[in-house]
Amino acid sequence: MRPLALSEHRVLRLVVLCALYVAQGVPFGFLTVTLAAAMAASGAETEAIASVFALGTIPWAFKWVWGPFVDRFGNSRWGRRRPWILVAQAGMIGTLIAMAMMPDPVADLRTLGTLVVLHNIFNSLQDVCVDAMAIDLLPPEDRGKASGLMYGAKYGGTAIGGGGLSILAGLGGMPIAYVGMIAVIGGIALLPLLTVEKPGDLLFPWSTRAGGPRSGPPVDLPAAKVAGAAAHARSTATLLRDFAGAFTVPAAIATAVVALLATAASGLLSPIATNLFVGELGWSQEEYGAATGGAAVLAGLAGAVLGGFLADLVGPRRIFAICSLTLACLFGVFGLGDGFWNDRTLVWIYLIFESALAGCLNAAFFAICFGVCRPSIAATQFTAYMALMNLGVSGVYLLSGPLEIRFGVQGTYLIGALIQFSVVLLVPLTLVSGRKTKI
Repeated sequence: MRPLALSEHRVLRLVVLCALYVAQGVPFGFLTVTLAAAMAASGAETEAIASVFALGTIPWAFKWVWGPFVDRFGNSRWGRRRPWILVAQAGMIGTLIAMAMMPDPVADLRTLGTLVVLHNIFNSLQDVCVDAMAIDLLPPEDRGKASGLMYGAKYGGTAIGGGGLSILAGLGGMPIAYVGMIAVIGGIALLPLLTVEKPGDLLFPWSTRAGGPRSGPPVDLPAAKVAGAAAHARSTATLLRDFAGAFTVPAAIATAVVALLATAASGLLSPIATNLFVGELGWSQEEYGAATGGAAVLAGLAGAVLGGFLADLVGPRRIFAICSLTLACLFGVFGLGDGFWNDRTLVWIYLIFESALAGCLNAAFFAICFGVCRPSIAATQFTAYMALMNLGVSGVYLLSGPLEIRFGVQGTYLIGALIQFSVVLLVPLTLVSGRKTKI
């Protein structure tokens, strides 16, 4: 029987792409909510939680390395991107099984950290491959809708990993949560396993072609290789030259600095908040997961969608500045308002507003990056900005513990407010002179 080809089935194509984005979001929610809460409940210090957060983020700061590698070795009888996605899925599931077999993750943070890094290396590989497959298979009229659905799917995966798995962990312990996550990602892996990208691709190594040849008539392979290598070398040199030239523009440099700082305050405060709520204020793992991995994630999704519309309506820089300034005030008020920390209702409201503002800020910043990127290298330049955002977050994770020891929870929240406020001052510098665009 001829396997289903994603290039021929629009709905199936969207389902597979969105499901793979869910698979990326589940481990992130699990790491930052479920596992973090379990570590805090077991007595782990903020520095230990922050270290695991950082280890989970660092591979994403260097995911741009995968792009040329996947493109260079991206042709096979089983499809251009599908084999890499299956390798990434297998690596993700394998590392999760290894984590599930650890008797006490908190007691062996070195092993846990190593597995977290390995897992996110495979996860970031999948992210690059799924984006590449979307570019290959999506027609222009579907790319906008698909991007929105895929972005929302990742939020949904984060809610499953944070809220859903926290509930499982509360009911049956962390081993049950690991089993739940392995089941979700394993189920999603069946979709690329049982479908192909284009007619003529092989489903399995032992399969035979049932849909005709995948490409045109045979070519002179040696001549094709020589011509392809020459074209690749020329295109690579041009790309590198254009990329270096793009960052001679002041607006591009300013945008890079903003990328490093845009979500740095949230990254700095996230491990501290986990330890504060679970370790000091006595929140249960289920309650923390429902708040930060459930309601807050949905608020972030709503904020991101609203931020995209507002950025088009009134300008991305205005929206980014307003969100950043409001978020700075929110951090400052929470830091100074320790008398209200035991009021669950007020804290839930704070977490929901923080996540909604962060989602809106991210959407606006993406729009800023789109406007700054040079058209000839837009994808490469945009990926560089996203990598810088991840690098900024992973860097400040390591500062959470030392700053909390030096300045306390309240003082660190005020530092976070200052960092977020400083971003507002840089926003006007990201405007490219002479380019007509909404501010």
